[in-house]
Amino acid sequence: MDRKQAHVDWQLLSIRLLLTLIVPVGIALLLDWLLTTSPVITMVVGLICIPLATVVVVRAALSELDRVIAEVAPPDQTVEEIQNVEGDGLPDASA
Repeated sequence: MDRKQAHVDWQLLSIRLLLTLIVPVGIALLLDWLLTTSPVITMVVGLICIPLATVVVVRAALSELDRVIAEVAPPDQTVEEIQNVEGDGLPDASA
């Protein structure tokens, strides 16, 4: 992937937020309104969905950032790989 095309997939994060927080709380609000109950269902759903959505969306965002960072800045070669390619290792300071 080209560096100009490396970006965070906001659609994936939005869908996860929608499915783990917005839709369940909306359904709970609708059920509270239809059943004419106090907002007990909404409070219970909120207590469950807010931490769940936080964990799901943050983990997805971190994995997306790891993917973008890996595409933009691939890991450098280690010293052992450089030594194996050159054959004699690092130059001596006394020479």
